[in-house]
Amino acid sequence: MLGLVLFLSALVYFISVLVLLFLRVRWGLRLVGAVSLVLIAGLVILFIYEAGPILAREGFAIFLKADWDPVRESYGVLPAVVGTLMTSAIAVAMAFPLAVGITVAINEVFPRGFRNVFASLVDLTAAMPTVIYGLWGLFVLGPLLKDVVNGVSHLLVGGVVMPSSNSLFTASVLLAVMITPYMAAVMREGYATVPKPVEEAIYAVGATKFEAVLVKLRYIKQYIFGGLFLALGRAMGETVAVAMVVGGNFSRLTLNVFDSGITISSLVALQFPNAAAYQYMIPALFAAALVLAIMGLAINGVAIYLLTRGQT
Repeated sequence: MLGLVLFLSALVYFISVLVLLFLRVRWGLRLVGAVSLVLIAGLVILFIYEAGPILAREGFAIFLKADWDPVRESYGVLPAVVGTLMTSAIAVAMAFPLAVGITVAINEVFPRGFRNVFASLVDLTAAMPTVIYGLWGLFVLGPLLKDVVNGVSHLLVGGVVMPSSNSLFTASVLLAVMITPYMAAVMREGYATVPKPVEEAIYAVGATKFEAVLVKLRYIKQYIFGGLFLALGRAMGETVAVAMVVGGNFSRLTLNVFDSGITISSLVALQFPNAAAYQYMIPALFAAALVLAIMGLAINGVAIYLLTRGQT
């Protein structure tokens, strides 16, 4: 029944978009917004409904347990939640300076004839299928990071700190590469909004080019933070590429970024094919998806607020 409601809501959403685009009816935008809220609420209700059996049996303990044993029908999603937060935070921390550097280079450093070419190349990397990134991470990036990290660790501590190329660290670096174009695109859009009189006034007071760039970046700080949160939401939801390199450690909680781990999206992707063989695995996976949905909605809500704040 709920699936039928969601299908009808999606149909109404599609019709309302057509109304907004082609007929330009004044109430079309409100209809799109209203149906979007209905769809989001419907998805959350669906996840809660499907997770009902495991929530009734385990309660909120399922979110605090580090156990995943289908044979005993014992499930805990804490390693996946922690892995999601760790990989996403590290990825954003790595991608942020890269995105700022790309934004500044395109607008201030590169020759005008090369700016559009480089911007198009950056945008093209965002359009690549995630499975391509996953294969690159599995066969190139992961082994490379393992050799580099262990080489440095031998010099510093005399031992191996990254036993496998499939780890939370590999997933974090791969995510950083994947989300950088998204973050840079939002920042570039913001950089283009700096008014010409403001730019002229910056140089009129004797600012150097470096100082002018800093002032412009402060001017577009809402775009910077908006892009950061959008990229964070993108990193949390990435599935295929992360599942290929994260290591698949379902049942052991680790805070060591060089260990194998798991994220919520990769947990669902890797375990769902066999979930029907167990009574409570599908509800447990929906419980994990519910956590991811709530985190994603909160983060994207913050990003949208930051990007639209002050607009009329």
